[in-house]
Amino acid sequence: MRIFLSQEELDKCWQFSLDSAGSQQGIEFGQSDTDVRKTSEIARDNLIGKMAEVAISKMLKEQFNLEIPLDFEVYSRGKWDDNDVEINGWHIDVKSTRIGHWLLIEWNKLNFRQKQGELPHAFFMCKTDWDMKVDVPKGSVDLVGCISTTKLKAGMPHVRVLRKGDCIPGTHTRLQADNFGVEFNDLQKDWKVIIEYMLHNSPPDLSEYPNPYTGKTQQQYVKQVSIEQEEKGFIACIIEKIKSFFQR
Repeated sequence: MRIFLSQEELDKCWQFSLDSAGSQQGIEFGQSDTDVRKTSEIARDNLIGKMAEVAISKMLKEQFNLEIPLDFEVYSRGKWDDNDVEINGWHIDVKSTRIGHWLLIEWNKLNFRQKQGELPHAFFMCKTDWDMKVDVPKGSVDLVGCISTTKLKAGMPHVRVLRKGDCIPGTHTRLQADNFGVEFNDLQKDWKVIIEYMLHNSPPDLSEYPNPYTGKTQQQYVKQVSIEQEEKGFIACIIEKIKSFFQR
């Protein structure tokens, strides 16, 4: 499904990408062993992503009469926005690319979001149409498909584990991070089925979703944090008692 943006919408996306690029880190989610991205590359990626969000919002309005507010706020360095789209309690991350035929989800992102308690329930994949000769967008976005986060696990059908240094299948492009990869053809592509399901079903429980690095679930992380906080509180209490004893 292809969605065309108006010139006004495109201009707004352009401005957001330029305004936000300078405040964003060249390295995402604390992955310090990857190459630092240039500000121009960050701006281009922001543009690709924001155009996809606008296209998803237009599709939902035009075909399902759903009003989805978009976030054009520019965040300070080290802060990120929440999930891009929410439908009936489903938190959805919108991904987009200029080239290629693979949805790539970095393990670092899943790890970061899980520890923050902000895992999205699903990912919408788009392809922002791009004029490669002059390196500018054409003004349209192909809405490729969707996958539930619950399916992004090692061993699941159609999900590839792509490690740092591996080439994206069918290319010579090497990955700078560990990813789950799903070919476009293996995504759910019927948007009527996707949206109707979300409108009539509660989002999945992600408390048992395994961290791709450690295998720990959200519940285990919450329990671990609780224990660490109790231990810190106990130690702080002992220190205060020792200070009080010597100050008598």
